[in-house]
Amino acid sequence: MISLKRYIESRPEELLKAMCESYRASLTVMGTSATQICPHLGEDVEHDLLSLRDRLSPDVTPDTVVETGKQVEKELAKWGESTSTYFQQTAQDIKELMLTVVETTQALGERDHRFAREFEEFAGQLAAIGNLADLTKVRQSLGKSAHHLKSCVEKMLQEGEQSLSQIRTELSVYQTRLDEAERAATQDPVTGVANRYKAEKRIQLLIEGSRSYSIVLFDLDNFKQINDRYGHPAGDALLKQFATELRSFFRVSDIVCRWGGDEFLVIVDCTAEQIRDRIEQVRKWICGDYTIQIGGEPRKVSVQTSVGLASWRPGETAAELIERADRAMYQEKAQKVKGAR
Repeated sequence: MISLKRYIESRPEELLKAMCESYRASLTVMGTSATQICPHLGEDVEHDLLSLRDRLSPDVTPDTVVETGKQVEKELAKWGESTSTYFQQTAQDIKELMLTVVETTQALGERDHRFAREFEEFAGQLAAIGNLADLTKVRQSLGKSAHHLKSCVEKMLQEGEQSLSQIRTELSVYQTRLDEAERAATQDPVTGVANRYKAEKRIQLLIEGSRSYSIVLFDLDNFKQINDRYGHPAGDALLKQFATELRSFFRVSDIVCRWGGDEFLVIVDCTAEQIRDRIEQVRKWICGDYTIQIGGEPRKVSVQTSVGLASWRPGETAAELIERADRAMYQEKAQKVKGAR
């Protein structure tokens, strides 16, 4: 012991170098083992341990060694906690999966329970056959048992197909209901075109996608007089005809909606300059005489509209865009009133 102590004291630099190399090797092994034990979490730990290892150079100071040791302790403690949590969660997931399998197996068992007795009887018949010495009786018993088994299998297949057919029918009914619900949520019940909700959703999607588009707002002039004179059913019939004509003018990709009352809004995938030249064509198409039934008698009513056009500007909200179109429409309506005077 005395000679070893003297040896160590006589060669402190060699001892420190050997200790550092041993420490570095230990950190390398710990990092590799962490990755092998839990690859999902071990890579980060291995990276951190190797970084600490690289701090231990041959000329390292004692303070650095002490500080590195503390960091190693923290990394290992953190890795231990995270690994424990990971394996606990994994065990829980496996447990839930096993429970699901058990529940499914039980459901299948309950479904086919009614066939259990028949299969049990079939097994008994096969066992009895083994005790028969007469080959003819064996052949007859096998034929009878095989027929019985085939009958059971055919029943199971038939009932399975019926169950699948019933599921398909129910899914079809549910899909139809979903389609009807979606249509009701996005379609105006009076005119049959899109409603305000659908238009607002489309405008918001276009804004989020920063796509260039324009809106055209149509307002029927003096529509209130038609309602007051002929009644709301006649007014609804006129709105329906007007919406049909408006829808037929625009492309399938354009959204035509009843914005509210006697106002209609169209969303077009183009700039204001591109659609402005078509406004007069729209007027000629949708304006003019319409025929509605009043007390069972056809009556012609004249329809004119005021139009407001606005193209979306980057950074503009939907409310600001609609306000500009609304303002343009009312300016045109005011000019008509002024001109009539």
